[in-house]
Amino acid sequence: MENKTITYKSLWVFALILSLGFIISAGVMGYALKQFNSTKNSITVKGLAEKPIQADSARWEIHLQTSHTSDTIPQAYQLLDQQMKELQSFFVEHGFKAADMQLGNKSSQPYYEEVNMGEGRINREFKGYMALQSLVIASRDIKKIEQAAKDAYLLDEKGIAIEQKPEYLVSNLEEIKMSLIANATKNAYSRANEFAKVGGVKVGMMRSASQGAFYILPESGSDDDSDYGGAYDKATINKIARVVVTINYAIE
Repeated sequence: MENKTITYKSLWVFALILSLGFIISAGVMGYALKQFNSTKNSITVKGLAEKPIQADSARWEIHLQTSHTSDTIPQAYQLLDQQMKELQSFFVEHGFKAADMQLGNKSSQPYYEEVNMGEGRINREFKGYMALQSLVIASRDIKKIEQAAKDAYLLDEKGIAIEQKPEYLVSNLEEIKMSLIANATKNAYSRANEFAKVGGVKVGMMRSASQGAFYILPESGSDDDSDYGGAYDKATINKIARVVVTINYAIE
């Protein structure tokens, strides 16, 4: 009798577990079917918009370092002052005013030269002091900056080497971005309609939208077609602004 009671209890537990399994499976299948129908009744497209733009300001940050070492720090600063005056005169000759130029703080550092002593031994020999100072040129006269950059090679004759290049900037980026987003959205809607025509359906209301990359590219173009991160070209005056959006539409 006791064995029969245990058997009935086991069967009851088994039946309960089996019923719960059916209920859970039905719920999962129902959710999956709902998701499938939701995906089936929508379409996701990308919209692209771009237009040519021009830089409207320029910034050139130059890090001047003395052309050779000096025996003492005061001598290094004296040489730095001489070369900085020559650099400033160069920009004055190109039409810039003192208000366009901003000097940074001076600094100095010891200079060492590595000497091979043989047998894998390297010795660092003190050669003197170098002095450094930055000069920032900011202007909305793009042509003057461009011409000065072309003539920078003339400073080499005076022992002044400029490694940095000017940056050409766009001030109204947010305004440009908003206008491109509007055009990219129209482009996405047009693409969605083309797909819908082929499928014999109609494009309904917008379900979701997201902005992808915002690019400021050289006019010559770029191989970067990623939807993320974007890019901001500062090396050229003439540029291309580009926006990509991703939009999901309902299908009727």
